[in-house]
Amino acid sequence: MPNTLSDKIQEVDINDVFDDILFSEEKVVEKGYQQGFAAGSSQDSVDGYHLGYHRGAEIGSEIGFYQAFSQHYLNENPPEKVLKNLEALSHGCCEFPRINCESTDIFEAIEKLRGLYKKIATQLKIKTSFKKEGIQF
Repeated sequence: MPNTLSDKIQEVDINDVFDDILFSEEKVVEKGYQQGFAAGSSQDSVDGYHLGYHRGAEIGSEIGFYQAFSQHYLNENPPEKVLKNLEALSHGCCEFPRINCESTDIFEAIEKLRGLYKKIATQLKIKTSFKKEGIQF
């Protein structure tokens, strides 16, 4: 067991000291990367949650608008050619996925509803649109 400072210094392998000096930059970079990755991952999760929540709320209000629109005009005894499209719009709103499923493309589904809505508005010769925060769909 070393008792003096010179004995402690002699026990340290000189190669280990050189390795520590040589690889010190790599160790600092790796430590910084790990810390940055951990901080970024937690912030990205929060940002992603808020983005998904707000975008989901926008899509939900748009679908609610289409549902109310179709129900209103279904009660007005529309012409036969418009009736089928109104029923399809109403059914599409009811069947819109409520959970995120990899097998369902929600963007394709919402575009289909938008197309049906525009077609019905044209058939009924009305000018109406769904607007949310300055964005027109």
